[in-house]
This record gives sequence, structure tokens and C-alpha cells, in this order.
Amino acid sequence: MEMNLGYAGGEVVAGMVKAFRQRRDSTVKKLQALDGVELSVPQGAFYLFPDFSSYFGAKVEGGGTVNDANELCEFFLDKCLVALVPGDAFGEPKCLRISYAASVEELEEAMSRIEKGLKLLTRVESTVSPG
Repeated sequence: MEMNLGYAGGEVVAGMVKAFRQRRDSTVKKLQALDGVELSVPQGAFYLFPDFSSYFGAKVEGGGTVNDANELCEFFLDKCLVALVPGDAFGEPKCLRISYAASVEELEEAMSRIEKGLKLLTRVESTVSPG
């Protein structure tokens, strides 16, 4: 029984690929515009792993400190109502996992909330001198 799965979907799948690429590109652009966030553009999947480690140790407006990816995810959930996943479980402890398998409108709203949330954090400059 031959299934020809490599050709299944045709225009429908091509449309989905285009939509995911647009979502990825839009989200990547917004993340790259955020101060202190580093990001490599993925070639597949529908997740991004931006490096937010420059915010580890940041002071939270109103009290508290964000020490790691877990606490930063908690901060975004509590203060911004955006659910992100710490990168630790994926071998990326400096990163947060962001899915772009959502509507463009939802992604734009989430990115707006993340941007506003970062303004509530005061990053602490490293006191370690280079080499």
C-alpha cells in the first residue's frame, strides 16, 4: 500500500508552511528588537528559543528579583499573562521557549505584553571584569 505522504496536502500544506513562516518571521523581528534578548532564527519546528539571560538577576519593579528562566517565566505569567516555557528542559537554561503556533493577533498581543513586562525589570550590570 503506497501512501505518497511526501506529496500529501499540496496547496493546503503549502499554505500552512507559509503561515508559520510569516508568524516566525514576525515574532523573530519583535524579539530581535527587544533590548538584551539574543535569538538565532530557527529553520524548522514552531518554537523559538530566545536567550533572556541578560535579565537574570534583574530587579522587579515593586520588589523581587528574577534569578533564572523559571522565575522569568513565572514573572511573565503573573505580570503579563503570557505563558512561556523555561528552556532548561530542552538543554537551553538561558532561554525561554516561545511557540508561534498561534494566530498572528495572539502573537502580537503576547509580544506587546512581553515588551511591557521587560520595562518592569531593571537589569543589573555584571560586575565581573573580562579576562
